[in-house]
This record gives sequence, C-alpha cells and structure tokens, in this order.
Amino acid sequence: MSRLQSLQQAENLDDLAKLLGFSPTGLSYVLYRIPEDKKYRVFDVPKKGGGVRIIKAPNDRLGLLQLRLAELLSDCGEEIRKKKQNHWHSSHGFRKGRNIISNADAHRRRRFVFNLDLEDFFGTINFGRVRGLFIADKAMALRPNIATLIAKIACHDNALPQGSPCSPVISNFVGNILDSRMLALARDGRCTYTRYADDLTFSTNEKIFPKEIAVNLFGADWGIGERLRKEVEGAGFQINHGKTRMFLRQSRQTVTGLVVNAKTNINQDYYRTVRAMCHSVFKSGTYHRETPAGAKTTTNLAPLEGMLSHIYFVKARRDRTYKNNSAARDAGEFRPPEAPVRLYDKFLFYRRFVALPAPLIVPEGKTDNVYVHSAIRNLVSSFPRLGTMSGTKFECLVDFLKPTPITKDVMNIGHGASGQNALISKYAKQVKRYPHKPLDHPVIILCDNDDGPRAVFSSAGRLAGKTITKQTTDPFYYLGDNLYLVKVPEGTPATDRDMEDLFDPVLLAQKVGGKPFDKKKEHGDGTAYGKEIFANQIVRPNWQTVNFENFRELLERIDQCITDYSSRKPAGSP
Repeated sequence: MSRLQSLQQAENLDDLAKLLGFSPTGLSYVLYRIPEDKKYRVFDVPKKGGGVRIIKAPNDRLGLLQLRLAELLSDCGEEIRKKKQNHWHSSHGFRKGRNIISNADAHRRRRFVFNLDLEDFFGTINFGRVRGLFIADKAMALRPNIATLIAKIACHDNALPQGSPCSPVISNFVGNILDSRMLALARDGRCTYTRYADDLTFSTNEKIFPKEIAVNLFGADWGIGERLRKEVEGAGFQINHGKTRMFLRQSRQTVTGLVVNAKTNINQDYYRTVRAMCHSVFKSGTYHRETPAGAKTTTNLAPLEGMLSHIYFVKARRDRTYKNNSAARDAGEFRPPEAPVRLYDKFLFYRRFVALPAPLIVPEGKTDNVYVHSAIRNLVSSFPRLGTMSGTKFECLVDFLKPTPITKDVMNIGHGASGQNALISKYAKQVKRYPHKPLDHPVIILCDNDDGPRAVFSSAGRLAGKTITKQTTDPFYYLGDNLYLVKVPEGTPATDRDMEDLFDPVLLAQKVGGKPFDKKKEHGDGTAYGKEIFANQIVRPNWQTVNFENFRELLERIDQCITDYSSRKPAGSP
C-alpha cells in the first residue's frame, strides 16, 4: 500500500500517529497538552528590501512532527504527480529535483519576462483552506477528522507559519489551484508560466505581451492585467503590486535572482561583490556587508559562506547541464566555473583551517567522529579542554571535519587516509595564501595505526623531520603552522590498531538483528553490520554506559596537541 493510500484510509488520530512515526499519546501531547504560547519561538529577520519577516520556529517536538508530516505529504504529492500530469507541474519551490535553477531555466532567451509576487503567501493560507483542500481535493480525499488533525499540526494563529517544516509543501497543495488558473492563462497568451513559492513568472517570445497578463502603462512601467488579477484573487491570493517587474530582451532579465538572457547564471555584480568580500576577509578577517539597516563591518563568515555556496550551486549545476548538451558546447556556451570554485575552495580552507573557532579533528573514518565525541562526553571530567558538562548539557570544545561532497569536489579533500594525505601535502602552501592567518587553534589529523595511512606517515614524517611508522610511539607529531598528526595508541608492544580496537571485545561482539559486527565494512551486508550501525546504534545512544577507558590515552594525545600549540601560537593570537 502506498503512502497516499495509507493516508486516505486513516480514520483517526491513532492511524495518523502511526503514519507519522509517533505514538498516539505523543501526538496528542503535542497537539493538546503543549500550551499554544510554548509551541513556537517568534523572531524577526530583516528583508533585503527593508522591513522584517516574522519567523515562527516550532519547538523540538512540534518541529519533528511537522517534519514527518512534510515528508508524508511530499511523498503523496509526488505520487499524485505521476498520475496527474498538471499536478505541481509549474511549481519549482520545495520539491525534490526542482529549485531556483529549474525555475529560471524555463524562461531563458525570451523577448519578455514578467515577474510578480504574492502578498503574505503563507499568511493567506488559513486553517479552513488547509482542512478544506485535503477533504475536497479528489486526488487526496482525506477523511474530515484527518484533514482537521493535519490542519491543526500545520497552522498557528489561523495561518501557515513561516518557519514550519510543513508550511512549504502544504502551500504547494494550495498553490496548485492557483497554478491551474495561471497555466490556462499562460496557454491562452502563448506564454510559459512557473511559480517558485510566492514568486510567479510569465515569459514569451511573442512580439506583443498579452494584455490579459500585463499592460504597458507608460514608458518602462507595467501593470497587472485584469484577467490575471481576477484569477489570482479568485484562487484566494493577493498580488504585491510593489513587486511587479517586466524585463525586456535588451535589458538584464532575472528570474528568482538568476540572469536568464542567454544561459541561467549568477548576476555578475553579485559575484563581484562576493569576491570583494572574500578578498577583504583574506586580508583582514573582516568584510563589509549590506543589510536593510545599512552597510556594516563583520567577522561573521556564515553569511558569506552561504553566498559562495549559492554561487557554486548555480554554476556547478548549470555547467553540468551544459557540458552534457552538445548544442550548448557548439554554441560556445559551456564555460567551467573555475574561478568561482577556486574562490570557494580558498574561502572554505580559510574558514575550516586558518580562522577556525576551536581545535579541529580531521578523522580517517566517517564514524571516528562519533567514537571520539562520545568518548569525550563520557570522560569529560578528565578532559576540561575537550568538553564541559553543565547538569545534563554537554558541550564539546573541539570540532570535527565532516566528509561531504563539498570537501571532496571543491576542496579536493577526499574520505579516508588519502584525503588526510592530500590535506597534509598542500597544507603549508595553502596557509601562505592568506595575509590574515590567525591560526588560533590546532588542526589534528587523527589516523589508525595500521597499513592504511602509510602515505600519511610518509608525508607527515617529512614535515615533522622524523620517521613515522606503526612502531613509533610519540604522543603527537607537529607538522608546522597549526597542523598535528595523532595516531591511535599503538599498545605495548606496538601493533596494528584501529579505532574500533579501543572498544571492549564484549561491545564489539554485540549483534544487531542477529548479525555480527564487521569493522572492515562501512555499511555492512547480508551477513554482518558495519561501522555506521555500530557507531550510531550502539556507541552514540549508549555513551554513558560504553567503556571508554581505552580511549583515555587517545584523548590525552589530543589534549597534549592543544597544550603544545598554545606555546607555538603566532604572536598576537589569543
């Protein structure tokens, strides 16, 4: 039975709770026992064009419930999409495989591109609309009491709150009614239509733009066509008349912030601004950022990383598309985004290794982070430089480099010992690129003591000026700048040891689903379970009871790196 069918057959709260992975008692508690004023944290964020946006972030329990509901409804929507061609056909926001790039791509190389926004998009979708839609929509056809429960989970103050995980997908269900009207209007006017959340776009290559959609008032000013206004209002929305924009072919045409005149691309002014911000950071550690309240100087690197991630996301996806398009190659449109990727790489290295906010551990295996973090938490009273415990709240005072597609594709730091070796080999050269290099904390390469990191030992030995092998037993090796190497303790006598060898044999012998643990497997197979299950189902949830005594020497080595580096910090570092 599909997820949609299961939802359609749900009869009561117990059935819905089961579909959402909650107990009936747990679902009832979230809906009826938590006071309304405790369900959300309300705060403002400034808008680019001035003013503020009200964000209502749900508490943890309600947030999890809404996330599960969002996943369920998203699956149902995609299932309907496979049966009904026009369902979510024009929607590019909040959907798997759709994004601002796919939305903008639909309007490339057009004579006219017309954008308009809806007023208070989420706020106009109230409890009654949500409940009524899931009852009346023939594709959903939910029982009234189930539709009521969904609306109660989703709505706050009689509207979809901005900040809820399920508001976007529900808005797509409600917005689908609007999209049907807009598609009919676009078809009559020989236009292409798409919607990204509250941002609607029409485009055409016709010589005259259809007056039913937009009317040229005078000069460069355009107004909303009467039929368009009526259709939008008939679907229960209002147009934000201050945000209507007509772009002609001879001007820069943008859709959801991307330029679409020839190929979907980042606005070059935006890229140049971000590049200037990065150069300022590399030079002084600060940069100027425009805000609704005016320009300000900041050291907060998170917004800048978000901008670079956006640029990379657009350019990498766009160029992968064009690379596979022979017509685009023949037209000379494919240009690999070398400069943006180099800039992103330089920024990420600066933030991760040069201006790092805490000591950083670079593990060999993906699960090593779980092991070390859990060991620090268990032994926190012995290692105050690695973590603190206040009551039941634990704070880890070291960071861990997590392998991601970005670290591999942009920074060329792959997973495992090969990635560690690549980092060691280029580290000194990379650090020299930055005029501003605080290097406030050490970066600690953490590897097993076996044949796997043989190349790591060789590269590190050259930098440390000494031989490093499986038999050497130094607590740590200083490799220059703020870089260190630490091995899993070798034992006496020194022997091959990996991180899993530090656990009690009884724990390693524990079975999951009747299968034994095989430390040589990452994910496991039909005969044994691997490291991921061991780390996340056995070690992490049982950090209080797992015996971490054999990790004590490893944590002492990490602690010694921090102590040693405090005497080596560049002058002026805190």
